[in-house]
Amino acid sequence: TPLTPPQAVVDDVWWQLALCECGGNPGCNIGNGYYGTFQFMPSTWWSVGGPGYPHEHPYEVQLHFAQVLQARGGWGQWPACARRLGLI
Repeated sequence: TPLTPPQAVVDDVWWQLALCECGGNPGCNIGNGYYGTFQFMPSTWWSVGGPGYPHEHPYEVQLHFAQVLQARGGWGQWPACARRLGLI
């Protein structure tokens, strides 16, 4: 179930990215090899220290590891949505 965040979060670039990637659903697993709110590949998730699989954790945990990934590699980790949001 997607989160219903307060307005401050709705305006946040991370929430906009989450909505674009998988509708803001932390449990997103549509069978495409990518998991969770930010559509991590398991190997990428583990490379930034994520435990288990992304979709097994709440939004806040996934956000933390997405921010680690973004700090290491930029917004290009999410090419389509980052372009759509004007981040790249």
